[in-house]
Amino acid sequence: MKKGICLFLLIFISAHTISAKEFSVKNFSISRDSTIVAKPKNEKKKNSLSSVEGASQKGSFVFQPALNFGHHIGFKKVYSSFGYDYAYTGLIPGVTVNLDYNVHRYVGVGVYYSVAFQKFTKSKVFYLGNFFGARCVFHWWQLLADKSGNDLLSNKIDFDIHFQTGGYLISEKNLITNQKVKHLGFNGGGGIGFKYYFVKNFGVAIDAGYEEASWLKVGFVFKTK
Repeated sequence: MKKGICLFLLIFISAHTISAKEFSVKNFSISRDSTIVAKPKNEKKKNSLSSVEGASQKGSFVFQPALNFGHHIGFKKVYSSFGYDYAYTGLIPGVTVNLDYNVHRYVGVGVYYSVAFQKFTKSKVFYLGNFFGARCVFHWWQLLADKSGNDLLSNKIDFDIHFQTGGYLISEKNLITNQKVKHLGFNGGGGIGFKYYFVKNFGVAIDAGYEEASWLKVGFVFKTK
């Protein structure tokens, strides 16, 4: 009788211990699984459009060669030094090269060089204008896309506002007497820009406003990132 009672107690205790272990293992599995399920939800909250690669990226170099349309010198007009009553403005052809570096996703700094040239057939004067300096670019379209939470095609489109300041060196040459006159001064200005990237590193660019030496620039854009 005593042996039977002892055997019953031993079986009961063993069964209770095994059930407790199984219950603990199930609870651990459920807890671990619930953690795995909850993890993606937390990750989704952290995702934002600011982490998506856009047309403007920190650390990228942007090279932009362009043709000039319209010509100006800056804060003042420079007139002919050989007695002719005209200023060096208007439809004088030229080219501009910009090289920018994005110190921030929304801000870039860079340098520029622009040249304008024309031969005046009636006055026999050759005009050559060199313009150089530094500029700052604010990529507001990328900022708008990130803060609004909308795509806005910001991986292909880049609108900007830019400002520049620098100087000019102008040379006039009388083709009859070979006399040369040079002018040195300061200029500055700003404008708005639009870029569209066909692929990640190449696109077209249009800038308008009081540009480095023109009213309008149309060209190409290359970038490293």
